Amino acid sequence: MVLVLNLGTSVTKCSECNGTGRVTQVQNTILGQMQTTRTCSTCHGTGEVIKEPCETCKGRGKVRKQPKITIKIPAGIDNGQNMVLKGEGEPGEKGGPNGNLNVYIRLKRNSIFTREGKNVMCDVPITITQATLGANLEIPLVDGKKETYKIPEGTQNGTKFVLKGKGFKGVHSSSVGDLIFTTYVQIPKHLNKEQRELFTKLAKTMNEQPPVKKRGFFDW
Repeated sequence: MVLVLNLGTSVTKCSECNGTGRVTQVQNTILGQMQTTRTCSTCHGTGEVIKEPCETCKGRGKVRKQPKITIKIPAGIDNGQNMVLKGEGEPGEKGGPNGNLNVYIRLKRNSIFTREGKNVMCDVPITITQATLGANLEIPLVDGKKETYKIPEGTQNGTKFVLKGKGFKGVHSSSVGDLIFTTYVQIPKHLNKEQRELFTKLAKTMNEQPPVKKRGFFDW
């Protein structure tokens, strides 16, 4: 970022080139007079000089700094979109207006949510009993809140449910996307004795063959 300074004495017309920024010289040669034009070494082609330049900017009128500015990100902005901040860019030449600052948005990855346009996607783990009997689940929302949603009994692994209007708001519209969550059933890896007996009884009532523990070599 470049800042404009207004220090030192005012600008005056260069007396060497009379403000043109170019100096013309005429030389006598054996072939006659030759005329050459070069950039003025006093004003470096600007046509202006500062008798007592600013000690900070050395008469350039600008110094390079890295200021910080606060910007407001609109709700619903997506990855790759950009914001144009008018007048926050580089200063114009010779007192001209400042340019614009382009801010490109890059969204951090989230461990819970993924985004598809204005819709939000997430996976919600459920137990085998919740899947079988149904349950009230607390679903996390993108604004940090939670909403209770009742899944029906017999919910299968990979079933999708929709929370209307809980997604992202459109940047240039009032429409709001949905939150779509997918259930995945967590199968217990380790059961205690009581839990195993209950599952075995359940399997019998459902006409299933309960798992048979294999005998070891020394069990015969």
